[in-house]
Amino acid sequence: MAFTQTQLDALEAAIATGTLIVHYGDKMVRYQTTVDMIKARDLIRDQLNASNPVTRGSYGSFVKD
Repeated sequence: MAFTQTQLDALEAAIATGTLIVHYGDKMVRYQTTVDMIKARDLIRDQLNASNPVTRGSYGSFVKD
């Protein structure tokens, strides 16, 4: 399943407020525990990061005068 940033944002907001129910769009997910939510958050983050890799060295370089 491809996850979205919107799903990650909704999950992180729910974790921050202490609720076990996450709403995004017309969907609702009820988690059993906060630990389950954190595992899901980590999975979504990993998949989003894998699909949007950051190229090393793209931030510029330092030049000595």
